[in-house]
This record gives sequence, C-alpha cells and structure tokens, in this order.
Amino acid sequence: MNHNHIYLLASILAKNNASEQEAIEGYTMVLNTPGYPQELYTDIREIISDEMNHSQKLSHWVTKLTGIQPAKD
Repeated sequence: MNHNHIYLLASILAKNNASEQEAIEGYTMVLNTPGYPQELYTDIREIISDEMNHSQKLSHWVTKLTGIQPAKD
C-alpha cells in the first residue's frame, strides 16, 4: 500500500473516530437527563464503554498507520 492510500485510510479512520467521540458525548447527555429507568442507565453505560473501546482501537490504527502520536494533556 502506498503512502497516499495509507493516509487516506488513516483519514477515514480518524473521521470515524470523531463520530465515536460525538456518540459518547450524546450518550453522556442522556445520562445527565433525569427521570429515566435504571435499566436504560445500565444499557447507556455499556454503549458508552463500547464506543470508548472503538475509539481507542481507531486511535491506535491512525497512530500505527501515520506514525503521528496524539497530543498529550
């Protein structure tokens, strides 16, 4: 795979990762909404965990493909 294809793939993965982050933000807003059943709370926490796992994997692959490390706080 040539460099252009690698960076195109990394770009697509980075965009998908941004979508995972947006989903986490949206689900977190659901958790902060009062009056929902405990079962929903449990399911949303599980969904957030899944999204975080996806995000970590996508970040790993973007870094591996590009060699660019994410910024540290």
